Amino acid sequence: SRYLEVRSSQNLRPLTLSQIKWKLGVLKESFGEMRCHEVTTAMLETLFESRNWKRSTIEGVIAKLGPFFNWCIRESHSAHNPLKDILLPKGDDLSPSIFKTEQVSQLMKRAAAADPDMIPYFALGLFAGVRPMEIERLSWNNILNGFIEITADKAKTRQRRLISIADNLQQWLNLGGELPVTNKRKRIAKLISRIGLNWKPDIMRHSFASYHLALHMSPDKTAFELGHRDTKMLFRHYRELVSTEEAQTYWKIRP
Repeated sequence: SRYLEVRSSQNLRPLTLSQIKWKLGVLKESFGEMRCHEVTTAMLETLFESRNWKRSTIEGVIAKLGPFFNWCIRESHSAHNPLKDILLPKGDDLSPSIFKTEQVSQLMKRAAAADPDMIPYFALGLFAGVRPMEIERLSWNNILNGFIEITADKAKTRQRRLISIADNLQQWLNLGGELPVTNKRKRIAKLISRIGLNWKPDIMRHSFASYHLALHMSPDKTAFELGHRDTKMLFRHYRELVSTEEAQTYWKIRP
């Protein structure tokens, strides 16, 4: 509870704070009668295994609980962070879900015809790779001459970045629309149901990364546009998902 008080005073976003509370709740449920220094690495590994969590889920839990154990060390409640020595299960080497070029073309045409106010949302996700939660925080004031400004208060990483506006993206943005978008989920569901698209989390960002990397053949450039600190994820997930020819077609999708 004291740690939560500290985190609550650090101007965290509500979603981040709720994720921390949930993961601390898992700890409390499993080890609530124990002192912090008594929780071992083996105990945590057994907990993760008992819940049948995949590697990506465990990595997310570690990202939120690691700082808690570091805080315990700072406050002299413990001398070691048991999460530092966790042996992670082997990850499933699955390719991320992306849209085919014809699906992107269908989606944009459908939005233009049935719900044109949604165009900026789809265009920024598909042709700039902006994270969905970041798009929801943007306004037209963030669309500059040739760049999209993701300010620190709107960025997932709390670091400002500028994203280049491709020619076809500029043409879509010229059509106007809502920023920020309202009632997003229902409107997306209605649009994709009519054209039979299978919508998955971050599919627009994954599509952007795949086609941008295939077009430019520069992991550094793609990582910069995405706001990644390095190119490791690009090599692991996005290499060879699409051809150069498909990428060229993707970036020609225009109003």
